[in-house]
Formats: sequence, C-alpha cells, structure tokens
Amino acid sequence: MADGMRPFLVEITGVAGSGKSTITRLICEAEPDHRRAGFIHARNPRHLAAIVRGMPRLLPMLVRNLGPGPRLSWADVKLLVYVTEWRRLLAREPEYRQGITVLDQGPVYALVRLKAQSKKVTSTAVFERWWGEMIEAWAGELAAVIYLDASDPVLWDRINGREQPHKTKGEPAGVGQEFITRYRRLFEEVLERLDRPGGPEILRFDTSATAGQQIAAEIRPILATRIARRVAGSEAQR
Repeated sequence: MADGMRPFLVEITGVAGSGKSTITRLICEAEPDHRRAGFIHARNPRHLAAIVRGMPRLLPMLVRNLGPGPRLSWADVKLLVYVTEWRRLLAREPEYRQGITVLDQGPVYALVRLKAQSKKVTSTAVFERWWGEMIEAWAGELAAVIYLDASDPVLWDRINGREQPHKTKGEPAGVGQEFITRYRRLFEEVLERLDRPGGPEILRFDTSATAGQQIAAEIRPILATRIARRVAGSEAQR
C-alpha cells in the first residue's frame, strides 16, 4: 500500500488518561505499513535543522516570552517548532510517504497543551494569530483525527494510577477536574475549527465504555478504506 504524494497522517489525541498510547500501539502493531512518527530530538541533525528553520517564524513569540511572568520552557519551544515545521519534515522523509503514519501527541495535542498552560505569551495577539494559522495548516495535512475521551472519574483514576508522572497526579480531585475541563474545552475548540470541508475526518471514541482492542479493530478498516481511496485517486491522476 503506497502513496508517493505526501504522508497519510492520522493523529490520535485526547485528554491525559484517555488511552492515546494504548490505541496507537494497538493500531501500529497490527499492520506492517502503519508506523508511529516520533517527536523532535535536538540531537538529531534533521530535527535540529527543523528547529533552526522554525526560529524566524517563532521569533515574535519568543521575544514576547522575555521579561516577567510565566515563560515558555524548552519543552514548550519544541512544541512550537513541532507544530510549525513537523509536517514539512515528514513530507521530506521517504519512509512516511507510504502506508499510514500515526501521530501520538501530534499537532492537535501540542496546540492544546501550549494554550492550556497559560504562559505569558499564549495570551498575546501574535500567539493567537500563529495558533489559528497552524490549525489551518494542519487541517490540510491530517487525513484523520481520532479523538479519545472518557468520563471524568475514569480519566482521574487513570492519571493517578499509571506509572508516568503528571503534574496533577496526587493532587485534590478539584485540581484534576479543572485540568480535565480546561483541556477538553480546548480540544473541542480545535476540533471544531478542523471540522470543515477539506479538513480531516474526525472520529470520536469513549474509552471508558469500549475496550482498546475493540476501538482499534473499528479504526483499522476505516483507515484502510480511506488510504485505498487516496491511492486509487493518485493513480487515476497519473
């Protein structure tokens, strides 16, 4: 199953505890032409080049990040670069031009996380303009977005019960509720702006009601059908 045009990108996203990593693993393990795209690593020369290319576009925000108030961390800066440059890096890599590339904590997640943290620069007009532009850009790149959610008690139990660290882990339940509500609201805002003609197909699943294996089994034929149509369309245009 090959597509020489551009990567067929699918993002699996949702609030912490919704099961993103599990569903990503189940989907990618089952098909040889499904792969998970990684994240930016500054020690990788190709990734470092993407960071350098993204800096001029991000400079107005980085300048506003100076001075008093909560500042962007290096992890936040990498999220900015990821959203700005990652689609171009994937398009240049031959391995991503065939099959399906799954993004776990991809651009939708990155856009939500950046805004949810309420750093000083995220309240500026320059950030809002960049945020909107990036949603538009990725709307033309993502083939599908799989949005996972669960009930608030289930999400909170998963956040506190898993081994991975999380900033709300062990906090009072009210802190967890505020975190879940804020992130869910921002996800809905981004998905609403992506959900337009020409944008990605948006698939929603409740992981508190349906097992991961079943969700993955439902997703696989949907993606297979979509990429088969795309390949057929590309061949018909040749």
